[in-house]
Amino acid sequence: MRRLVGAAALVALVLAPVASAHVTVLPTFLEQGKQSKLVFTAPNERPPHSVVDLTITFPRGVELSAVSPPSGWQVTVVPANARWSGGKTGPGTTTEYPIDARTDLPPGAVTVYAVQRYDDGKSVRWAIPFTIDPSSNSPREHLGLAVIVAIAGFVVIVGGLVLVRRRKPKVGAT
Repeated sequence: MRRLVGAAALVALVLAPVASAHVTVLPTFLEQGKQSKLVFTAPNERPPHSVVDLTITFPRGVELSAVSPPSGWQVTVVPANARWSGGKTGPGTTTEYPIDARTDLPPGAVTVYAVQRYDDGKSVRWAIPFTIDPSSNSPREHLGLAVIVAIAGFVVIVGGLVLVRRRKPKVGAT
């Protein structure tokens, strides 16, 4: 078990820099029917080149509204797409790109796509996991009942394990 935990920790340490090395968004969700500010963070990972353009594409049904772009950048918004251009993100640096968004899409997981373009004409594409959350005006779920059922399930599982251990014959018993 210790080896497994050690291996998992090593993998996490090795992959941590990789995970932070792509376009991300915060928050990672949009509440159905509510206007929210999203901030895309895009590092430049291709020295000696500069990022000169970032395009974000949401699924149809997400309405985007421009907010003040980062200094030196212009933002163009068309349905479900935002494009920042005219600026430069130098090697080893990161730029944050804010945008307002709203949707009436049904709750669930969606993918947002990002394309970073560099001054040498090359592009890097990213798929960003994103979630549409239910509206806070949605009917209330039966959370109390769900908690009670979860506790009852836990008790049944633990009770079953205890019974199995008691019935197991002891080694060396006659």
